[in-house]
Amino acid sequence: MSLVKLSYTEFEGTARHWEIDQATFSDINLIVGKNSSGKSKLMSVFATLTRLLSGQQQQLPFEPSSFLIELELNAQVFIYQLVLKEGSVIGEQLTIDGEEKLVRGDEGAGKIRYEKEGRFLDFQLPLTVLAAVNRLDKIQHPFLMELHQWAKGVALYLFGSDFGKSQVMGITEAEVFFRNPAHPVFDDPNNLVAVYTSASSQFGEVFDHAIIADMNALGYSLTDVGSENIQTIINFPIAALVMFTVEEDLGFKNPQMHMSQGMFRALALVVHLNICAFSKKKQVILVDDIGEGLDYERATAIINLLISKAKTYGLQLIMTSNDRFVMNEVPLEYWSVLKRKGGIVKLFNAQNASKQFNDFKYLGLNNFDFFASDLFEAEVEND
Repeated sequence: MSLVKLSYTEFEGTARHWEIDQATFSDINLIVGKNSSGKSKLMSVFATLTRLLSGQQQQLPFEPSSFLIELELNAQVFIYQLVLKEGSVIGEQLTIDGEEKLVRGDEGAGKIRYEKEGRFLDFQLPLTVLAAVNRLDKIQHPFLMELHQWAKGVALYLFGSDFGKSQVMGITEAEVFFRNPAHPVFDDPNNLVAVYTSASSQFGEVFDHAIIADMNALGYSLTDVGSENIQTIINFPIAALVMFTVEEDLGFKNPQMHMSQGMFRALALVVHLNICAFSKKKQVILVDDIGEGLDYERATAIINLLISKAKTYGLQLIMTSNDRFVMNEVPLEYWSVLKRKGGIVKLFNAQNASKQFNDFKYLGLNNFDFFASDLFEAEVEND
């Protein structure tokens, strides 16, 4: 497990105050909640922090906000806090197993532990940059490298989006990119054709076989998958690289823009999951609105696939949904019920609300009834 706990506040002390109150996580998590309860916001908050810590996002959020995360990394407990206001850092701190490693105030000045020297040294940085990113040093600050690598290993997939179904890759762009024998694997959830093609060229046929096997497990009987110039498949006005599949009962190459939205979403998620498995560079998978647009059989199958992949490859899995099919398929032990009162959002799961979870088991109802119940209302009202 990596992410243990997350707290977040924004616009504290104002009418716009919004807060995630100490959300706790396990290895596999399904976050359920009514519309506007804060599911997608929670995922966005977490993804924003990891993009900042990985260096993928340079611009700091402008709204006054505070992030606090607790992580388990290499058998150590990392606690990182970041406080922002008007695009500037006004507070930053990192402790590991209770020992302070980094602290910084609102003037940009701070101190950081130099491991090789065995002491703290002062530093001064611009207010618009994170010390956790701009002080990376494998020798003196290896703890920051661990935090940085973890953040790079977080992937967010918006299942309700089109995953780049309408996006193709120009032939000239593709030739330039793939001419480089050491080209990196694409990491863009909205450009599936580039992501797939770069991964397939690195991992070979075994990668395609894994995708086909997973799609077959979801009920899509594929015999082939790949990417190709669309003009070799259908009459199209421009030369462009697209993904295609061959279904057993059809027997021809079907380009991505002709696939159903449900099938393309499933294919995109399967491709990304296998990249996570083959590259071994991802540790945390976030999937927002899992099952959106799929029928019962496909929704439940994709849930089972996600959980199986997470267990097999040691990934932490965090999903959100308010889909009845999904809720009834995922065991309650993986659930977190999101409740919001005003701007305060609380997460209830078997870790922090064991009595409610255990009591429900004896009622003989299905999981959706648990979601619709008022078992946690008293706790929310008391806050």
